[in-house]
Amino acid sequence: MGSPGHGETQAIALHPTNPDIIYAGAAKGLCKTLNGGKDNWPTYGLDSYSPRAIVIGNSNPDLLYAGTYEVGVFKSEDGALNWEAVNNGISDLRIRTMVIHPENDQVVYAGTAGTGVFKTVNGGESWKEVNHGLIDKVIRSLVIDPINPDTLYAGTWHGVYKTADGAENWSADPGGLYDVDVRILALDPTNPNILYAGTQPRGVFRSEDAGKTWVSGAQPLTEFIESMAVDPANPSHVYVGTKAGVFVSLDKADTFASAGLRWSNHAWTLVFDPKTDPPTLYYGGVGGVLKTTTRGFQWEVTGPVRP
Repeated sequence: MGSPGHGETQAIALHPTNPDIIYAGAAKGLCKTLNGGKDNWPTYGLDSYSPRAIVIGNSNPDLLYAGTYEVGVFKSEDGALNWEAVNNGISDLRIRTMVIHPENDQVVYAGTAGTGVFKTVNGGESWKEVNHGLIDKVIRSLVIDPINPDTLYAGTWHGVYKTADGAENWSADPGGLYDVDVRILALDPTNPNILYAGTQPRGVFRSEDAGKTWVSGAQPLTEFIESMAVDPANPSHVYVGTKAGVFVSLDKADTFASAGLRWSNHAWTLVFDPKTDPPTLYYGGVGGVLKTTTRGFQWEVTGPVRP
């Protein structure tokens, strides 16, 4: 599908109702396609800012927030045509990950590279630091429980932290995943009590009790993990993006096999679109934006690709 010469893709966001509208954070700005990537990916602002995270409003899909690694958070209310910086209260502009409340588009969480988590409840007009109990403030990944959205998990340099009160208080479970570099988290979309953590260098861990206890797979994935996604149609199928390509597990991360793209030295993001049948898995990385509906046996590349 390509990233139209704009450099490697580090973030992908899918329109909640229209599978043809896709946003990609590339090295030279925010790209958008209106036809599923068939023809082109023009840049919609944020030139040279390299968005690392993009979230879309569920009730208002024209509302977007984009997190960059150097200049903080930007907001668009017209489908990425216009952007404004919304950083009031954010002391660390190195945004690495963002999540949006599934029922309230005004509530957004942003994880930073060294100052923890920030939260807005008014659509970015102001933010507050929400780090009580969060010992490690290097936030690599955030996920939010779609059924109980006051519950969030943070993947950090030293393990997984959890909050059950909208990030007012965080804790690391004594029996949980601790003292390991958690690069990425992913929830089972059919059962949010099942949680996966991609670590470095100890592979993928699974929790089936909302983060209280964790188990590692029988065949640890030793490659450098950067992204992860769970198939919404087959939740035992877990995909992991690494510096050595994409891998797939058909048994809840117990064992893994190659799912293609072995030429890639960065698989920055993996995102499933549950609206398609079968669900489409999108890859963002060195090759731009690609997709597969065949568990990685074939990856579709259409339209202009990065030279």
